[in-house]
Amino acid sequence: MKRTFFTAVTLLILQFSLAQTSLTAKDMADYQNKLMIAELNLTEVQTEAVEEINLKYAIQQKALIDKEGSMFGKMGDMKKIKKEKNAELEKVLTEAQLEKYEDDLEPKIRKYLRKNM
Repeated sequence: MKRTFFTAVTLLILQFSLAQTSLTAKDMADYQNKLMIAELNLTEVQTEAVEEINLKYAIQQKALIDKEGSMFGKMGDMKKIKKEKNAELEKVLTEAQLEKYEDDLEPKIRKYLRKNM
């Protein structure tokens, strides 16, 4: 009886602690904004546009992540979101900024999100 109770309490604590570490869409966008502003030397106009784009697509990504099903099954939708986001970023960033974003920042962002989701 004590063992069952202890197991149940442990599972509840684990579930509670995991729920607290999950990022919100705003957290995801904020991380991307800070990284992009620092690394890409964005102008004020670019910063405003990038913040809107990041939040828009973070909301879509978070909804997809929280949706039932395996991550493998969601890969196609994630790639579509990434493609749409990059198309919008192409309109805002310079060619050099976009190249740095795709080569350097996207891998950092993916690593951060995988670690914290």
